Amino acid sequence: AWEIYLLRERGLSVEAREQKLEAFEQEDNLSVALRVLNDRKLGFGFSTDLRPEPIGRLVKEIFERMSESDADPDLGFPREGEPAPALPEILDPSFRKRSEKEKIARAMLIEKSALEADRRIKRVRECAYNEGSNEIWIQNSFGLSRSGVYTRYSASASAVAEQGDEAQIAGEFDWSFRYDMLAPEKVGRSAGEKAAAKLGGKPIPSVKAPVILIPEIAGGFLSVLSHAFSGENLAKNKTWLKSREGQKIFSECVTVIDDGLFAKGPECFPFDGEGAVAKRKILLERGVMKNFIFDSYYGSRMKRGSSGNARREGVAQPPAVGPSNFYLAPGSKSPEQLLAGIGSGFRVEEVLGMHTADAISGEFSVGVSGHWIRRGRLEEPVSRVAVAGTLQDLFSRVLEVGNDLRFYGGCASPSLLIEAMEISGS
Repeated sequence: AWEIYLLRERGLSVEAREQKLEAFEQEDNLSVALRVLNDRKLGFGFSTDLRPEPIGRLVKEIFERMSESDADPDLGFPREGEPAPALPEILDPSFRKRSEKEKIARAMLIEKSALEADRRIKRVRECAYNEGSNEIWIQNSFGLSRSGVYTRYSASASAVAEQGDEAQIAGEFDWSFRYDMLAPEKVGRSAGEKAAAKLGGKPIPSVKAPVILIPEIAGGFLSVLSHAFSGENLAKNKTWLKSREGQKIFSECVTVIDDGLFAKGPECFPFDGEGAVAKRKILLERGVMKNFIFDSYYGSRMKRGSSGNARREGVAQPPAVGPSNFYLAPGSKSPEQLLAGIGSGFRVEEVLGMHTADAISGEFSVGVSGHWIRRGRLEEPVSRVAVAGTLQDLFSRVLEVGNDLRFYGGCASPSLLIEAMEISGS
């Protein structure tokens, strides 16, 4: 059996500094990845040169390496099955119709907006506008043949605020499938406001208090949690959720969904990295564990079938189990309403060391900063404090879920009000 994965990537990146063009890069690449199955052994290879001779060498090398691998009865590729849905909302028909001058002006606007956000913003360290279009074809020997294309635009900024001898830095990011839906001015302004708001931050004495996690931070914790839902980790006994299906493990406020068809998420696409149709899966409903996510291999190995969760990072690696649009379902309260109910508490706006969280056990210990809350209002900035615990305890203490769902990456959450957390300070 065989599978051909063809990827065309077209993109543009513009960086600005001091209202001058810092960098301007364009790409238009075509590459291919091949998987071959013979005697239950799998071979893989890729190439960015699609001429006949290099492709011939690639196929020969795949078979040579495959002879040294182990046979596995669960190896296979998806079959055609149901048709993939049309998703016109992920494609901007105006892609590449605008002038380079207009796109450079967008990068300049991001920087200008950051500098104008507050008089204490002295410089913008990074400022970028990016756009891209990815077109994907997948075909295999089981009759599967799919193709699709999406466009994506993004804006980012990193602003520096200074006051006396103190300097603080903060960033902002936004994305959209459509050019007109991206707000570069808002991105720059938000980066500047965030940096200025951090000035004067000090640690507080250790205390146990209610905590609000803004969407960016809550989404970071959810990203760590996503590893526990992996069918690969289930098969390898690397998830604390094993044997927990049907059990209530989190607050009733918490429902977690993985939806490759969710048009508000950046990973929206009709099919996954090996051609299986994307699906909406409720993984955890009102605190009760329901499902894991699988690609075709681990779906076969665990007798569950694929859930449309084979992910690819370009062509250099074969597909692997991963989330699509993995998010915590929003509630009905606005961020202001969440704040209004707190007499004294802490809003976490930045986390340091999230990469140190243990995805297998769910344990974390991270540095945090943000603002102290008094009588429903944000007061003085707080920095150099820490929180620690487990993901199970954190999501079990969720009292309220905001309505401000926002994707910074493939994992997203609205604001979360946590009943109480131990805050380690001075």
